[in-house]
Amino acid sequence: MNAQLTPRWSRLVKTEEIETPKYFIDCYVCPVDFDELRENNIDEPPVLYAFAVFDHDNKYLLSYALEMRKAIRIKEDETEEEYIGYFLETYCEHQRFSCKNFKDVEPDFESVRTMVVQFVVEYDAVEKMIEYDRESRQAGKEEA
Repeated sequence: MNAQLTPRWSRLVKTEEIETPKYFIDCYVCPVDFDELRENNIDEPPVLYAFAVFDHDNKYLLSYALEMRKAIRIKEDETEEEYIGYFLETYCEHQRFSCKNFKDVEPDFESVRTMVVQFVVEYDAVEKMIEYDRESRQAGKEEA
């Protein structure tokens, strides 16, 4: 996990390792009560669950993290409203990408775990995200 993002990541506890045909996925959960994180750590924003993906040579490829953070939504009357949202992000070598917004519904670990495994196995998202990360990095270099 990226040490620069602590304590967001340092609180996490590894709970299991999943083996897929192409990857290993290490699963992590934050043991701190989510209400406590919401009250005391929302400005970090805290990581609730994380999933580190490795190839079969044990090379780290990318991570998925469910973050709790403040967000703004536009209501029907066009006014803004702040809320606490849950966002599944992909952390690649150069950038991070949003995968799923759970809005203000706190997803349980099993739901997020199932979604991440589905991204990795069914949608081959790891290769796609790594390639997109490389292309984005290259495009950024060409613009500079």
